[in-house]
Amino acid sequence: MAEILQKSADDYTSRGHLDPAGFKQHITFNRYQPPADLAPFVSHFWVMSWNRGTELPYVSEQVMHKPYVDVYISKDDSGIQCTFLNRKDYKAEDENRIIGARFLPGAFHSFWHWSMSGLRDKTIPLQQIFPEATEEFVKNTLSLPDQGAVPMLIELLRTKNPQPDVNIAVVNDIIATIETENLQTVAQVAKRFAKSERWLQQLFQDYVGTGIKWLLQRNKLLEAAQSIRETEDPDWVAMAYDLEYSSQQHFITDFKRVLGKTPLQYKKELNKQKYSA
Repeated sequence: MAEILQKSADDYTSRGHLDPAGFKQHITFNRYQPPADLAPFVSHFWVMSWNRGTELPYVSEQVMHKPYVDVYISKDDSGIQCTFLNRKDYKAEDENRIIGARFLPGAFHSFWHWSMSGLRDKTIPLQQIFPEATEEFVKNTLSLPDQGAVPMLIELLRTKNPQPDVNIAVVNDIIATIETENLQTVAQVAKRFAKSERWLQQLFQDYVGTGIKWLLQRNKLLEAAQSIRETEDPDWVAMAYDLEYSSQQHFITDFKRVLGKTPLQYKKELNKQKYSA
């Protein structure tokens, strides 16, 4: 029986995009709900396309705002993109279409039965995990419209026969609680879940590939980036202390190390794009 795809009802707005307006302007992005048997592992399937023609390439700067893993297929390359610690840039040029599956945080552990820390900051070939993803498979999948292509990717994931794992739900509960309750430190998270800090760190290293401290820092920096986008004249000192940095310089150092530019440089680039549009 053929899969019947349902588009995700909510509008996709990722805090991880540092230029969300530019992304929406240049990229067509559709999401589809996973079937019931893959819902414990996959957040959504997605199709991203663009046709830049003779225009200059559009560079999309993105921070992985949650520790996702994406399995993707495209004419240029197909692979598995794992959690990246710092900013990662993507270039849209010519005409292209990418079909992918975004896994829930920690869920790719059911497809990769070792510590996810071994895949941190890596994009690995698709066939390394899915040998069925031959060149012919990729070509045939890309030749189909979304309603045919996404089910091909669904069937590819099913070849691994992933098994339920209670730790996946634990990881996602922790991440959701951190965001909704604005937890700032590993100690606060440990207390909230009645677990030791050591246990939490090991869980995230094994299932996510990063320490939980990394996630807490990313939340701070993404909150800062969003505030910079939405504030006409940011108060940098107030912003640093609102985010519980000990000093403005500490905030600037962290922001630049992860996003590749200072908060002021980021704001100036946003203004330049705004007034040149």
